[in-house]
Amino acid sequence: MTNSAVDVVTNPRRTSDARTCARIGIQWSKPAGALLGAAIAFAIVLLWFPRSWSMWNLPLQEVDAPAHYYFVQRLLDEGIGAATHLNPNDSYYPPMFHLMAAGLIKLFGLFGAELNIYAAVNVVWLFGSAIVWPVGMQVFAGYWLRRAGCGPVFSGAMLALVPVLSVSSACHPFQMLSTGPLLAYGLATSLLPLWLYATLRLLDAIMARTGIVRWLIFTAVTGGLCVFAHPRIAFTWLLLIAPFVLTRVSWKLIAGLSVAVVAGGVAFFLYMVTHFSSSRYFDPSSWFHTYEPNRTVPEAIAVFLTENIAGPQGVLLAVIVLISCAVAVGAMVKPRLFGGLRYGGDMAAVVKPTKASLLRRDAMSITADFLLIGLIYVCSTSLTGWFPNIVTAVWYRSEPRPLTMIPLGVIPLIIFAAVVMPNVQWRKLKQPLNSAIVLVVLTSLVTVLQVNNTVRANVAQAAESTTVVEGGPADAQLSETKYQVLEDVSRTVEDDATVISDPMNGSMYAQTLFDVDMLYPVVNPKVEGDGAVFRDVQTAFSSGDSNALLTTVCSVSAGPEYFLSMGEQAPSLLDFTYRDQYDPFHNQTLISQYVRDGSLIEVEDYSSLGSDTEDWALYQFNCGD
Repeated sequence: MTNSAVDVVTNPRRTSDARTCARIGIQWSKPAGALLGAAIAFAIVLLWFPRSWSMWNLPLQEVDAPAHYYFVQRLLDEGIGAATHLNPNDSYYPPMFHLMAAGLIKLFGLFGAELNIYAAVNVVWLFGSAIVWPVGMQVFAGYWLRRAGCGPVFSGAMLALVPVLSVSSACHPFQMLSTGPLLAYGLATSLLPLWLYATLRLLDAIMARTGIVRWLIFTAVTGGLCVFAHPRIAFTWLLLIAPFVLTRVSWKLIAGLSVAVVAGGVAFFLYMVTHFSSSRYFDPSSWFHTYEPNRTVPEAIAVFLTENIAGPQGVLLAVIVLISCAVAVGAMVKPRLFGGLRYGGDMAAVVKPTKASLLRRDAMSITADFLLIGLIYVCSTSLTGWFPNIVTAVWYRSEPRPLTMIPLGVIPLIIFAAVVMPNVQWRKLKQPLNSAIVLVVLTSLVTVLQVNNTVRANVAQAAESTTVVEGGPADAQLSETKYQVLEDVSRTVEDDATVISDPMNGSMYAQTLFDVDMLYPVVNPKVEGDGAVFRDVQTAFSSGDSNALLTTVCSVSAGPEYFLSMGEQAPSLLDFTYRDQYDPFHNQTLISQYVRDGSLIEVEDYSSLGSDTEDWALYQFNCGD
């Protein structure tokens, strides 16, 4: 034994100091782990995000991107009052993401700095993806750590690992940036773990009959934020929380909540029927008639189990997921094997069910969430017919939104298995050894998932490639030639002018790039509500009647009206279901007719800019301005 060791043993004061330091270290292990995990997750997302000039100064060329940029610009132009009617037809679109982006631009302006719309959108996306999402999952993990009675050291390690695990998959938040992009829905998804945490604490409070008001307020606040970010996230919340409600509260409360859900469903159906006319509402098999599966069922299951992580890393994750599922099933079948004497936290002392019963119920709920999300994802990407149409309808039937839900099924399952495994009572396995094994396995998993994560890296490259203008493909939504044309249009037309063009040829980007007032600033401006003008202009233009055309177009605004012919629709936008409505705007025979009869007066000819710019030109409608 060394002299220092002898001194510690024989000197009570030094022994006491060592114990105090150890105790302080243990007490601080949870906040230290939480801070470390959040910092690593933030660094991973930040390093993943493209850093090219175009990514921060030019728009993402994706189907919904112009709409998000337009919403931010409208808030900047009209003020916060526009938040109630962001769509071009003045209908509501969830404004939280766009309010944050517009507010950031205004904040920069207060300090004499300038921040463009595209950079502001990126910063808000990073806030939601690199901070809100991993921290939310960390908070959600904290619920299970507390419920399982885990010690501070184990909890601190888990709080460090969970945020990193939450940003390991391309499913969420990364693919939200390159699919759509689904900015508002992505922010709502990032906030969802906080709502789930608050709701679970509320259910605990209801069971314990204490602290109900506090957690009811917290649930209302977090739920309000999620719904404000995007109302459709309520369906995901309902899906994930329903199994917990069914296993925790009284049947009377379940019946009352069921009535509320049914009433909400009826209200939603009535809203759809009254706002969107269709003859197929009562024939689910005919819904989403343009949908085509993009994966086989085995492929979809593989994506689900691996969280869309390719290679050996994905296989390893799938193995961990299956083991976690087996642990959850074991907790259902034989909960006492998993240390039922410690499970339940504060709840175990105040509720009637035993700790083993609490564990069984939670295992059932967690497993149900996992299976439900798997079902929805497989239906969204692989199956056709009335059943998958109904199951996936609220998530727009396609893959992107259910894909973002996969981490909400996989990660909680892994967390649950991790927090109950240390208490397993089997042969010579004891809690310290069990805890060490769990942490070693999860640390190895999280580390491996960061190495050569090709799907996640490809998503970054795909997003960045859509912002490239110079040297990009000629048929891109915004090619180098189109950029030049739109820039010239902005210099040519008056400040109060309105320009009409097929938005799907890329002209819609002129709205936020060069502050040109485009009649169609988004792919789908909608004709409902105050959007009749969009349908009227299309109808008048396609009529071939000069009088009808000028009568309709010349009343669009107080300023002059222009028409921009800029080629065919971009191939990357041809999946848009209602693209045919814009066909008249690139019907050269019709355009030539209006030029001959004097309805259109050529202002600029762009046909000499390249081999693919034949018939490109800017015209002014002969409104007598």
